[in-house]
Amino acid sequence: MNHSTVRRQAPTDRREGRLGLSHAAGLVLGMLIIRGLQAVFRTEVHGAEHLRHAPGALVLSNHRRDSDGPLLGGVLMHPEGLRFKGVEPFFIAREDLFRPGFLGQYLQDYPRPLRLLRHLPLAGALSAIQLRPLRRIPEYSLGEVLTDVLEQLGDRPLAQTLRPAWVQRVAHALGRDAAVLRVSDALRAPRALRYQTHAFRRLTRATFRALLPYQRSVIAGQLQAFAHLVEDGATILLEPEGRISPDGRFHRPRQALHYLLNASTRTPHILPVAITYDFMRPGRTRVLVRFGPPLHGLSGQSRRATDATVARAVLGLWTVCASQLTGYYLLHHDAPTTRDALSAALAHWFTEIAQRCARLGVPLDPLLADPKGRQRRARECAAWSLRARPDRTRLEYLDRELNAIASAHPGLLDGDTAQ
Repeated sequence: MNHSTVRRQAPTDRREGRLGLSHAAGLVLGMLIIRGLQAVFRTEVHGAEHLRHAPGALVLSNHRRDSDGPLLGGVLMHPEGLRFKGVEPFFIAREDLFRPGFLGQYLQDYPRPLRLLRHLPLAGALSAIQLRPLRRIPEYSLGEVLTDVLEQLGDRPLAQTLRPAWVQRVAHALGRDAAVLRVSDALRAPRALRYQTHAFRRLTRATFRALLPYQRSVIAGQLQAFAHLVEDGATILLEPEGRISPDGRFHRPRQALHYLLNASTRTPHILPVAITYDFMRPGRTRVLVRFGPPLHGLSGQSRRATDATVARAVLGLWTVCASQLTGYYLLHHDAPTTRDALSAALAHWFTEIAQRCARLGVPLDPLLADPKGRQRRARECAAWSLRARPDRTRLEYLDRELNAIASAHPGLLDGDTAQ
């Protein structure tokens, strides 16, 4: 792959001494993260010729897992030995990642050794690797919204601030009379209660309306900071859906994308990319990353037109892989229950879809384009399925992912007996 020489893209208003420290810390931490992910995932890049357009671009990807951003960042930065040969992007990240205690909450159900990571100073580490926060209302916690109320509206009676059911929950947790509680008292509630998300739903209507201008100003300031990065020619990695897809489909981009395309005098080009996980196999999960040609001239368009163009570009890059096809087959067909029979059935199914992909121009995992590769993947998927016994929810996710690809390529699933 041909990559431009790495360029640290930092805001111009930061002091040089602090920048040097952040630069060194970010390089070391970024390398550790990328090398750690390589132990878990096997990344394969397609369309690498388009990476020459990455400098100064808005790199837009679908969102499948928490690992998407670091994996794509690793592709863009392109480590060789102890050096990065590519471009270092900025990442637009959900703001709650920077919240004190987030890592401890996130890792609470993980194995005990991993839970030791909860003591890491996450906000500083994220800043060092060029993550920048963007507030998303659904993740905003009760403790955060009550802190905003305290700072912006004062120490009000809790009964005037929260809906009655939540006043009672706080009172019960504190063992106090609900009638005398104030906002500052609620901030001493147990951590599990303060970390409850969707917190704006817990406010009274009057409090929500009073706090809304402040929240809008915070988000506007964050977006303006990203617009300055665009103006400076930074590469920015954005997952425009704003969250992990809950159902395997590509969802409408959030407003940030349209804003960044129109908020500065420099209009960035868009570099679309799709990420696909092929996990029904022994060893590391395969990650198929596919870049497409850059998109130009999207500034000045309506948000609806911009969203439609981006959705078509990203969705058109989704790769058909064996895990999707196996999930679809198991969900819709009367699948054999022995490994050899299931392997033969999957191999026939893979061949049928591979032929359709070739005819329709659908991106296909290269392993499925090769007869020997199809046979091998059929055996691996059959063995994995009979061993793991995936539940219906997981199969339905893969089914919807494959159907999303079919929606961009009519005819892919037409005529299948499962339909």
